[in-house]
Amino acid sequence: MIEATKIRGREIDRTPDLVDLVTAARDAGHEVMLIERPMPDAVSVAAIGRALDIVAAPRGVALEDALGHVTDFEPAYDGNQIRAASRLWHRISSSDALAVGGFAYRPDREPSAAWSGFPALLFRVPALAVMRKRGRTFVVAAAPDAEQLLDLPSWIVRAPAARKLDVTPVRNPLAWTAAVQTAAGRLRAGEAEKVVLAREVVARGDGVVSAGNVARGLRAAYPACFTYLISGADGTAFAGASPELLVRRTGRYAFSQPMAGSVARGGTDAEDERLAAELSMSKKDAVEHRLASRFVVDTLRPFSSSVSAPEPEVVRFTNIQHLATSVAAELRDPAADVLTLAAALHPTPAVGGWPRAAADSLIDELEGMERGWYAGAVGWMDGRGDGELAVALRCGLLWEDGARLYAGVGVMPDSDPELKFKALLTALT
Repeated sequence: MIEATKIRGREIDRTPDLVDLVTAARDAGHEVMLIERPMPDAVSVAAIGRALDIVAAPRGVALEDALGHVTDFEPAYDGNQIRAASRLWHRISSSDALAVGGFAYRPDREPSAAWSGFPALLFRVPALAVMRKRGRTFVVAAAPDAEQLLDLPSWIVRAPAARKLDVTPVRNPLAWTAAVQTAAGRLRAGEAEKVVLAREVVARGDGVVSAGNVARGLRAAYPACFTYLISGADGTAFAGASPELLVRRTGRYAFSQPMAGSVARGGTDAEDERLAAELSMSKKDAVEHRLASRFVVDTLRPFSSSVSAPEPEVVRFTNIQHLATSVAAELRDPAADVLTLAAALHPTPAVGGWPRAAADSLIDELEGMERGWYAGAVGWMDGRGDGELAVALRCGLLWEDGARLYAGVGVMPDSDPELKFKALLTALT
């Protein structure tokens, strides 16, 4: 169990910029994680260093100390690593404990290839966490002298930053188009109702691609989205700006906002309104969205005394508009913790398809890439079971002078995946 005396939480007067904080820490060689949503009632967390890790392991999840030694293990009896992580966290956490991390699209499989620096699931109790909550700032220290990390000097990157990118698709565009057409035909034949196929492009820069600058650019360009940055064990970093909340749990209440169905932004307010009206009236998008929203409502019901879901609305982001449904639930006593809810919800039809097994079979056969943490989840949780997890979308896996960028298309058949690459391409430079 995490000893309560080793977890020290307190409010501070300082209001450090969290992106600057994790950038300085990463430049100094520390492992970092960041999940930030700069909205009035949101919680943002920066994590520096490592005290404990809950990490995916064969047939379960392991608890590792700061040196990587396994000190505990929780079997995944039903094959679900997220539920196993929930049980382990419940057993070892104290009320003041805070963990940050996430999991892959397939938490039961270890990511391969470019994702070798990321396990299938990782939630970390950092040496130091800085939490911003409704304008107030708190620090939670889980290691001696951890608060000294607040005063790390900013590192000056002397190599020139990338000013332009050479972007190439990993998969031949004709092969990608054929895969989408094949998926549509298989859906018409009744194999599934929907499948989401993802693709990746490689962006190589003419200079350094700074993970901190990417996170800073994403936050500035997409202020209503979750900005996230997670460093990999191999020196890579996973960064993105996601519009979609998988689940938030606060005491007896849970909230989710599934999104499915999208259209571009217009050049003027009038064009915005016209496109939004077309999206609201689109039968194809209505069917696609209803799959996702009904799934979330039906999934939360067994945990809840009541679930409410109004009609979908059009939500606008910098370069795209989505159909979204705000689902609110009052949880039964004892209230399920955030990881238990996430285990039931992930993956939603918005990022995988429906039914799950049939959609995942089509993804394995037709997608032709390793998703890694793309379309997984990133976020935080505390020792009381509260927390917030965003769907890991609009994202890229960064290295020193480039990135792999990921975007998906809901095949019912089609939406425009090019819109979803623009977020990262802009922030990289």
